[in-house]
Amino acid sequence: MTNIIMHQTLGRIGIETTPAKINIKNKNADLQIEQIQAKLEIDQKLPQVHIDQYQCFYEAGLKSIFDLIHDEAAKSRQLGLEAIGKKVEEGHLLTSIQNHENAIAELAKRAGIKQTSFNINLIPKSRPQIWFEGYLNINWQIGKAKINITPQKPEISATPASINIYMEKYPTLNIEIVGNKVDKKA
Repeated sequence: MTNIIMHQTLGRIGIETTPAKINIKNKNADLQIEQIQAKLEIDQKLPQVHIDQYQCFYEAGLKSIFDLIHDEAAKSRQLGLEAIGKKVEEGHLLTSIQNHENAIAELAKRAGIKQTSFNINLIPKSRPQIWFEGYLNINWQIGKAKINITPQKPEISATPASINIYMEKYPTLNIEIVGNKVDKKA
């Protein structure tokens, strides 16, 4: 009897893989900023209150020497003119004595009676003059910012993935014929 013995060895495939690699280097953009500062200018004169009470004091009799001399001169002139007018009137009355029988008695009566008038007056009559001085000026200039940006392109390097398939062990098949009885007929 003849036996056939077969020995088989399986083949083995080897696989080597290299993963893909991506390197990205990103540089910051070039940034230039030029700033012009805002300007603020303040010009001021502090408020001052002015009160002129000259007219109030004048009406109360508190006058300067020049005003006092001027007023007394005007008053004296007025009294002088009134006295002259009175003497002229009395003279006219005496010259027309033929028309008035009691002209001298009338003049004596007028000289004996003084007319006095009273007047209630409040001082001061005028308000003091009040005015203000001072100012506040504000000037400003708006600031600016000049910005220049130069973007940088990223540097990208890529290594593609690779797969290497190879035969680590080839398959084999050995066939042995055991025994000497081989039929050679085909």
